[in-house]
Amino acid sequence: MKSTTSWILVLLIGAIGAAGGFWFGSRASTRADAERLITAATQPSMPPEATMTPAPNAVQTLFATSLDDLAGHSVKLAQYKGKTLIVNFWASWCPPCIAEMPELSRFYKDRGSKNLQMIGIAIDNPTSVRNFLKARAVSYPVLLGGMGGTELSAKLGDNQGGLPFTVIIAPDGSIVFQKLGQTSYTELLKHLSGTT
Repeated sequence: MKSTTSWILVLLIGAIGAAGGFWFGSRASTRADAERLITAATQPSMPPEATMTPAPNAVQTLFATSLDDLAGHSVKLAQYKGKTLIVNFWASWCPPCIAEMPELSRFYKDRGSKNLQMIGIAIDNPTSVRNFLKARAVSYPVLLGGMGGTELSAKLGDNQGGLPFTVIIAPDGSIVFQKLGQTSYTELLKHLSGTT
């Protein structure tokens, strides 16, 4: 009996390992891809900024986009043209996203103006976002990006597909800062000098 139980346990562990290996293998075709996925999923800081290259016309694509706000009203991002814009891509299930939200909220409360705007784009389902923000309100507008938000994030340079991802766009439409991973009040302030 003990021998049979041991064999069943070994087979069960082997099956779980094989299933996990199959799933992970389907997500990562090479060892480098596997290491990149693990790093992106576990590191709160981004890889070197040189690896984040925005697509041509990325900012124009952003400004041509409309997203729903929490009340379901369509918001045209073109209204932010000509201003310094901080865009933060996040999700309610993302620990580094949650950790940085109080600093982002404080930053916008202290520094937000008609010339400096911040928006959060939630890469999440609307119900989860609304429920999350009932418990953790922020001072800046949050828009619902859904899976389309991941495409915007990638166009702006989030080649890793990780969260949080923050971009600062100057009034002239140039991207002056990109960060994959948790950012801070001090870091945002440092990269804003000369843009507002």
